[in-house]
Amino acid sequence: MQSFKDFLRSKGLKTTKGREIILKEIETRKDHFNAESLYSSLSGRGTGVSRPTIYRTLKLLEQSHVIERLDIKKNSFYYEPAYNKKSHCHLICENCGKIIDFSSECLEILKLDLYKQKNFKPDNISIHVFGKCNSCKRASRNKNRIPDWQFS
Repeated sequence: MQSFKDFLRSKGLKTTKGREIILKEIETRKDHFNAESLYSSLSGRGTGVSRPTIYRTLKLLEQSHVIERLDIKKNSFYYEPAYNKKSHCHLICENCGKIIDFSSECLEILKLDLYKQKNFKPDNISIHVFGKCNSCKRASRNKNRIPDWQFS
């Protein structure tokens, strides 16, 4: 919260009630979210935070490195908190848009290799892997299966 307030102050902007509500909501979330899901959550609780305020605040939170934006190629950006973040992959379903976090020791090995081979010290690695989630694979198989009633 304080780093965001400092960022706003450095830009000559104020810490508003709406921005505080949005930041507190993001701090409690454990999932990836987009502006519309954030709006639904806040409006469902009667906070009075408008869509434009959410979109403007998300942009500021991204600029201040409080959140990171994910482009999942579904005409909507998703976000996740950037604090206490470890290197990880995002498994993104091209069908339904589901985002699954995935970590592996391979990422730490990659960091070490980058340092050794290129004298580059990465702070964080984020990889996006596109494919189909298990639910969409199952639904696709079931859709292509010939119904039992056609065999009678």
